[in-house]
Amino acid sequence: MKQLLIFTGLFSGLFTILGCSNFNDNKIIFTDSSGQIQKINPNEILMTIPTIENSFPEFIDKSDTNDLKILEDDWRQIEFISKNQKQLIDREIDSINYIYEHELHKGKDYFAYKKLHVRSLLANPVSISLDKVLKYLGDTNKKIAGISVNGNNGQVKNGFSISSKGINYYGITDNTNTVLALGWYGSDNNEALQGSVNMIAKFLLEEDLYLVDWINMKIIDEKNISLFFVPK
Repeated sequence: MKQLLIFTGLFSGLFTILGCSNFNDNKIIFTDSSGQIQKINPNEILMTIPTIENSFPEFIDKSDTNDLKILEDDWRQIEFISKNQKQLIDREIDSINYIYEHELHKGKDYFAYKKLHVRSLLANPVSISLDKVLKYLGDTNKKIAGISVNGNNGQVKNGFSISSKGINYYGITDNTNTVLALGWYGSDNNEALQGSVNMIAKFLLEEDLYLVDWINMKIIDEKNISLFFVPK
């Protein structure tokens, strides 16, 4: 049986299809790009990632060429979380591990997932002032920028991004400049990874945080961070 792979754009792509299409005989009915009517069995849809975050940001009608541009499916996939929420982290990882163990589909030259886990337990993973984030992770030579998300118009409301020493960070604040979510979004090169180990380790230690990689189910602290930053 041929199965449909859903790659990126799960938030606006998959959810929009499922939300706006008609159902007939347990099939999703939709019009493809050529105008032809198609039917999909929901059980044949495969996901390329095992988990996504339930909450998604609001957007405002604003943009800037300096905005950090990220993919929808990468939203909060690697993020900083207060250590006092360890029990919630473990519960989410248990659910993701279930997807790996019971919902993995192996094709001839690919693997995907028959279901995914939607994380919902960590509404506010951190609570730390933006000034402190900038103190530990910021670059005095660069200004704070905004965030834009592929497939969504405008800029993330109350969002910010930092590019420092070759590493990209992004987050959301409330109206008092308290950071409520803080994500890690890749590096420019392996040298940047290695050069940031001590800086991020100090941040984790002094602010009592983990850096959690949800897709790979890794919980990183100041003691094991060098393993996470090993070049691949």
